[in-house]
Amino acid sequence: MRAMILAAGFGTRMRPLTDHTPKPLLEVAGLPLLEHHLLRLEAIDVDRVVINVGHLADRIVSHFAAKPNARGQLEACWQGRKRFLTLIFSREETPLETGGGIARALSLPEALTQDAGDDTPFLLINGDVWCDVDLTLLTIQALASHSLAPLADQPQALAGLVLVDNPPHHPEGDFLLTPTGIVKDDARAESDEQDEKDVQTGSRLTFSGVSWLSPRLIRRAIAETPAYQGPDSVFKLAPLLREAMQHGEVRGLHHRGAWIDVGTPQRLAELDELLSHDKA
Repeated sequence: MRAMILAAGFGTRMRPLTDHTPKPLLEVAGLPLLEHHLLRLEAIDVDRVVINVGHLADRIVSHFAAKPNARGQLEACWQGRKRFLTLIFSREETPLETGGGIARALSLPEALTQDAGDDTPFLLINGDVWCDVDLTLLTIQALASHSLAPLADQPQALAGLVLVDNPPHHPEGDFLLTPTGIVKDDARAESDEQDEKDVQTGSRLTFSGVSWLSPRLIRRAIAETPAYQGPDSVFKLAPLLREAMQHGEVRGLHHRGAWIDVGTPQRLAELDELLSHDKA
């Protein structure tokens, strides 16, 4: 299975730390935050990772000593604890938002997928979060959704989101997780008996920034929306997920372990303390 790490953001809330250092390279427990993600991906046998870069991209590319490969892509070979991972860097000269960034990564030959017809799911990780969710479990869910035929009353899943309890800085949460593992956007849900039951029995939770996606989700949006069809189209992922939720195509996993949105210097320090303690 392959993975993508979103690392093209400006890190505005982290200033002045990110004025000269991209947020993915900020050190946590002796390693850049980005390498902590790579170590977790290495542990579940992911062998190829696409990383989109934008703000201070040269710093990230240089850190990993990436060079052009035979296809003209920036590629690096990163040594993990036990084996090497192939890293492909998708450089964004202008910010493409999450959806546009994934679309660009999918357009790179043999990077995120084997070819244009490959619809194998991939892991997607926001570079500025930390979550100790069992990525093996997430991978199993993704591959099962891909390989098993959809049930008569349940469409095939195109995404799976790791959801966490709502933190103090986001008490309202993002989405509703039903007891059957379906994720709904309850703000847009049609008012019927099933929706009312889901609201009563489900849990409104926060998206962790860790997920799996089927390439079909992005390719469908591109095919249906002319504005998304340019080589560097700018569009967000959230509207695509919300639309898929309307069709019952998004699954969820409630993670009750550690999760930190590394959006401020204070939370960066909290993560440093957590991971340093784990190493001790």
